Amino acid sequence: MCGICGYVGDHQPDLLEPMCRAMAYRGPDDMGTWHDAAGQVGLAHRRLSIIDLSAAGHQPMCNEDQTVWISYNGEIYDFEGHRRYLIDRGHQFKSHTDTEVLIHLYEEMGPDFLNELNGIFALAIWDQKKRELLLARDHAGVKPLYYWHDGRRLFFASEIKALLRVPEIPRALNEAAIPDYLAFLWVPGEETMLKGIKKVEPGNMLVWRDGEIKKRHWFSIAYEPDENVSEVQWVERVHDGFMQATQRQMVSDVPLGAFLSGGTDSSAIVACMRHSFPGRKIKCYTVKFREGDMVRDRFVDDYPYAKRVAEVLDVELEAILLEPAIVSLLPKMVYHLDEPDADPAVFPSYLISKLAREDGTTVLLSGTGGDEVLFGYRSYLAYRLYERLRWIPAGVSGSFLSGAAGLSSLLWGSQGRATRRLRKFRRGLLGSGIERHTLLADWSSPSTRQRLFSPEFVDRLGPTEGSPECMQRYLDGFVGRGELNLHTHLLIQTFLGAHNFLYTDKTSMATSIEVRVPFMDVEFMRLCARIPERIKLKGRIGKHPLKKAMERYLPGDILYRSKTGFGAPLRKWIVEDLQGVIDDLLGTERLASRGLFDSTAVRQILEDNRADRADHAYLIYALLNLELWMQTFCDRPGEEVTLG
Repeated sequence: MCGICGYVGDHQPDLLEPMCRAMAYRGPDDMGTWHDAAGQVGLAHRRLSIIDLSAAGHQPMCNEDQTVWISYNGEIYDFEGHRRYLIDRGHQFKSHTDTEVLIHLYEEMGPDFLNELNGIFALAIWDQKKRELLLARDHAGVKPLYYWHDGRRLFFASEIKALLRVPEIPRALNEAAIPDYLAFLWVPGEETMLKGIKKVEPGNMLVWRDGEIKKRHWFSIAYEPDENVSEVQWVERVHDGFMQATQRQMVSDVPLGAFLSGGTDSSAIVACMRHSFPGRKIKCYTVKFREGDMVRDRFVDDYPYAKRVAEVLDVELEAILLEPAIVSLLPKMVYHLDEPDADPAVFPSYLISKLAREDGTTVLLSGTGGDEVLFGYRSYLAYRLYERLRWIPAGVSGSFLSGAAGLSSLLWGSQGRATRRLRKFRRGLLGSGIERHTLLADWSSPSTRQRLFSPEFVDRLGPTEGSPECMQRYLDGFVGRGELNLHTHLLIQTFLGAHNFLYTDKTSMATSIEVRVPFMDVEFMRLCARIPERIKLKGRIGKHPLKKAMERYLPGDILYRSKTGFGAPLRKWIVEDLQGVIDDLLGTERLASRGLFDSTAVRQILEDNRADRADHAYLIYALLNLELWMQTFCDRPGEEVTLG
């Protein structure tokens, strides 16, 4: 993977190197810049060499007559096939890179070449003849791409901190994004927490010409279940399709390994790696926790399962202990993430990537995306149950669930998993459509968040609740049938594209590691979109066809164990390890100086959480992250803060 940046509609070549230096870890192997004064355009690139390690892979790269230039971050898994086609068409190649393939495909097809790609990418292409700059992000948003446009000039980069090297770009807080951030723990859609800086959304392209930009969604999947294929046949198709997807993503000229949590998705990837290369040395990486650290959060330590999978498949497993060094790691994570993201999974993601890099591995395969394409989350079970509860009046079922949640709280405390899940399920039951999807993704109650805002902030912002504007666009873009398939479509556009892939990319690239995601292979995604919903979720078993397909390689206690999240002991951290940081960053004087939150209300949620009267751990962590992020990206131009 790499880092890209540049501008158009202006001529500031002296900015290209500072922008590149701001994200040097994304490409420690090489740096290149190119600019054209007549075209008022400049491109720059940081290179992490993966395919064709020679100098021939240097970017920005151009075609034969230097009329098309590209700066590109990513991997195209089927580039060899495209290369053969292009050679037959008369194109000449100077390298063995997928980058050069992209240039010639663009010459052949224009922007429509994006539809031919199976890979993950963010790219910028300057067409000198058309005087157009094309920006595009891959189909699922695996690779990040940000931009700022003032009505004429456009600056873009893989990371926000690179954009902040441009003096004209203001570091103004996007206050309108705060309610969504506190609800989801990240900012959905094209918005970011910096006013004016936007994300290119998953499967979207942007074309700049004569100062104006036009956006278009270039990718879509049709969810059309095929009932003419038997369940047994679907299992075999999933087996073969996922095996091929994994094999495609193992192409590399540098050492390649895998994340291995011991869950179904990562274990399936490693099983396919072992089956494809029986004699190859395969290295896997995971995280483990100290005994007792996960008690409050009621997470299961995955390490024993990962160790068992490693033994069954005869692969090497390295593990790093996640100790309570969060106080020292937190500022680094905020700095590398660019956007405030209150998911504690960023810590194991970073530490595993760091472990792999120090061990000599440069590419890791990840199971991210398996829960979305094959119905692995509990939210899919919730949707199925909502269908069965339709005949019961909402008031009756809602009252019953409210009473059940109250009883659960008395028996196991407000922070018990059963209590949390019952409350979330009840909120979803009382909603519908986009509102239901939003409520199921909500990490705190709307009423609690509303109380947090200062009167001045409420006056400036106006109404703060309701589903984000982008949700309606994503809903309108759904093609196909099925409520659960619609849920998948929305999750890919939001949870994956604006959160999971972003933090996976940022935490891995912080250590100069490339992460690939076989479940997001385009052909495999299309295959899964044709599987009937009743087969993807069979009874209470999500990812049913994948689990059946992997039974020939993995034991049942691995495949059919209860779903656990990829996370960290956040609730323990909040009440034990982060107390001093919380008191400092969320103190009365600091809150008053920002003018966003009511200090009395914040103090109340802190006290209620400490006394176990309510579970506000994620909300508190979101507030903590936001303050530290403002110090890093608003008070400073993307510079890491030191705590204490």
